[in-house]
Amino acid sequence: MASDQSASPPLSDAATNRSAPPTTSNSSEIPRPKRIACVVCRKRKLRCDGNKPSCGTCSRLGHDCAYDEVRRKSGPKRGYVKALEARLAQVETLLKSQDATPHNSHISDADPTVYIANKESGPAAMRDAHRRIEASLGSHPLNQRPPPQIPSGAYGHSLMGGLADPSIENIAVGWDMMSLGVEEALPTQEVQDALHHIFFDKVYPTVPMIHKGRYLASLNLAPSMRPPIALRYAIWTLAASVSDEYFDHQTHYYRMARKYAEEQELKGHGEYVITVSISQTWVLIATYEFKLMYFPRAWLSTGRAVRLAQMMGLHRIDGAGLDVKQCLQPPKDWTEREERRRTFWMSFCVDRYASIGTGWPMTIEEKDIMTNLPSSEESFERGRPAQSLTLKEAMTADGARYLSPFGGVVLMACLFGRNLIHLHRPDADDRDDDLNGEFWRRHRHMDNVLSNIALSLPSQFRLPMGISDNNIVFTNMNIHTSTICLHQAAIFKAEKNGMPAHVSADSKMRCITAAAEIASIMRMIAHMDLSGMNPFLSFCLYVAARVFVQYLKSRPKDEQVRASLQFLLTAMGHIKRKNPLTESFLVQLDVDLAGMLNDSTPAQYTCAKETVAAAAAAALSNSAGAPCGGHKVRSTFGH
Repeated sequence: MASDQSASPPLSDAATNRSAPPTTSNSSEIPRPKRIACVVCRKRKLRCDGNKPSCGTCSRLGHDCAYDEVRRKSGPKRGYVKALEARLAQVETLLKSQDATPHNSHISDADPTVYIANKESGPAAMRDAHRRIEASLGSHPLNQRPPPQIPSGAYGHSLMGGLADPSIENIAVGWDMMSLGVEEALPTQEVQDALHHIFFDKVYPTVPMIHKGRYLASLNLAPSMRPPIALRYAIWTLAASVSDEYFDHQTHYYRMARKYAEEQELKGHGEYVITVSISQTWVLIATYEFKLMYFPRAWLSTGRAVRLAQMMGLHRIDGAGLDVKQCLQPPKDWTEREERRRTFWMSFCVDRYASIGTGWPMTIEEKDIMTNLPSSEESFERGRPAQSLTLKEAMTADGARYLSPFGGVVLMACLFGRNLIHLHRPDADDRDDDLNGEFWRRHRHMDNVLSNIALSLPSQFRLPMGISDNNIVFTNMNIHTSTICLHQAAIFKAEKNGMPAHVSADSKMRCITAAAEIASIMRMIAHMDLSGMNPFLSFCLYVAARVFVQYLKSRPKDEQVRASLQFLLTAMGHIKRKNPLTESFLVQLDVDLAGMLNDSTPAQYTCAKETVAAAAAAALSNSAGAPCGGHKVRSTFGH
């Protein structure tokens, strides 16, 4: 027994499965076939004699013995992982050396006015690096070299998103995504496709800056050539926020979008963020943050989007400006140029609405803009070049008739910004107590511009003809909202300075008429799914409701105005689930109501308070059903 043990020391399971044949004294003897350990012995790491149907160990211990029908493949060859790591280190070293000595074959080095960001960090540079490494490391290209078979427990769980036995295809994709800095498993392809469909169906009309066809086609390219992962997460965030099925996923997608967008800033010297896609990412993030009332974060995200757009010169695409360094290569075609225009105008709109909603100063100076307004959606989608207006041309009666729906939204955002400057940046010679002073001259000019735009809009901008286009609906609401904001300021100045009664009376009439138009538009779209409507729609409803409250303060018996106020508050109460920004305007309206009612006479106070209380109850009974006729609104706003 001792001699047997000395001649045949115990072997581990790994040693048992080695392919080396046993050593014999007779070289002509046929080697024994390799033994395959049974499942129980392999799991418990016991030596197995390989007898079938039951090995000796299982027979002795009374276990059920079973064998795998297919022999498991062994792990990578010894040293393969270290060689792979060495190759990766050489790739990184080569890329760093390229960053230190940039070179671009498309741009002349003699032109000092052209600076191309990321010019040696894109796909072309990566391919050049791979070719150089292949020349020094071997004859097999990287993409043809067989990938390692990574065993479970080594890299399968920590690096491959929990894949215990990944296929060769999954390993290749996993390594590609890891090289882009993705640390977690992305949603399944089915979920991604569903979220993209929701985004372009519901959300895109309010943020029409990404070319749908090119974006979807780029998803099938190599991982390094696809849209940035931060942009994809931002798109999924907004899509999930309007979807019942994926509603609970939006917070995770939002955090991932911010994480990867912020990480992009930390790469290199920050040059990796100088791309149109990253600017688009921050526009989408800011839109979502305003929608969820993350105002400080939204304000900072807006600043990132705007500064990136300005850094890339997107605000002067169609004009001759200073001879400054260019951070982007010229666009390949008209469609790419139009996408850059739209990216800038979306950042402009978010900047303007952010300032309107918070009272904080605007970032973009209108006089610095030398980019034409967006062209029609059909031209952008089909890639057909079309002439577009300048901002100055759109302000005229002749230019307004050629506006595109998105151009209308931009134009109204511009007028809101002018309103803000008109009110909060007074000149030394304003003389607001004199109808011939600078303040009232500006007031009349802006009022004329609004009237000309309203009268000159093309037939497709009229409602209900254009009711199916969210941007047309929003533009019409904004015209009336801007009119209210302008004349509310006029009422305040007239009453403050004791001006003739007809001045404030005329402005009050313009305000109540505009508020009634907003309520009428809201009734037109009450049957529609408003989850994809512009989040700042609730600002229009708030402004109109505030006018109705002011009107009821002096005329509490007006049933028509009372019904309109009740309808608007009920509508706001129901759209706030998919548009939480509405909640902030409801709270602000409640504060305004308290201040207004405290200044009323006892009789006015009692009557107005009953009206507002009934409307507020309808607005806040979102889950229990809305009284006072709110049942119809609930059925149409409960999407």
